[in-house]
Amino acid sequence: MTGYKEHHPPCPKCGSLCNYLWKPYVPHTILRDGPSGSWPSKGERVKKYRQKSSEAAGRREKDRYGHLKRDAVPNFQGKETGTWAEAQFQALKEKGTDSAATYNPKVAEERKKKTS
Repeated sequence: MTGYKEHHPPCPKCGSLCNYLWKPYVPHTILRDGPSGSWPSKGERVKKYRQKSSEAAGRREKDRYGHLKRDAVPNFQGKETGTWAEAQFQALKEKGTDSAATYNPKVAEERKKKTS
């Protein structure tokens, strides 16, 4: 850098000697999210913010609605049945095989829980 004043390269267009002008500036960097995620301090800050927000939303939900049941209740057309197999049987009897087939995943899950 100290010898830039003595260096005079030829101009690519006209061939005359050129003078370099050195203009110092502050380098600007941008920290972007990469393929492995965000930069650590940002990621931790956002993670904490989202966690606090989620906990607050959970508290508000409990205050407003009480404890909500997250699992589906075995039913057919809004009438509760004892098991999903019973609901499937009623659907088969009243609506046919197409309607009864929609209960297959729940019946399989119910059977899996019984065997465990």
